[in-house]
Amino acid sequence: MNRKKIASALAACALPLAAMHIAAASTAVAAPPPVDCATWVSGPGQTGNVTCTRGGAAGQFRAKVVCRSNSGSSFTVYGDWLYSGVSMATCSLNGSAGVSSIGWELRLKG
Repeated sequence: MNRKKIASALAACALPLAAMHIAAASTAVAAPPPVDCATWVSGPGQTGNVTCTRGGAAGQFRAKVVCRSNSGSSFTVYGDWLYSGVSMATCSLNGSAGVSSIGWELRLKG
């Protein structure tokens, strides 16, 4: 194959590849809106609470609470998925475990 045919073949491949690159760049996913969450402990130290706002997006949140038992072992409990309100997760009903830390999980749900 001579040089003109090779150059022509390379040029024919380069144009579709460049078009695919531009199309891929234009389909970038927007970042989710900022999340503002508040956490607190209640029920003398046995329940972790979370409430969040998501700037109008259709998202859910839930409490993720790490508990520590009186014997020193750790375990995690989760609250209900909510769009608004307070998600609560209780470590113990009888005082055998308390809240070690409180966090939250988020998911987009229509």
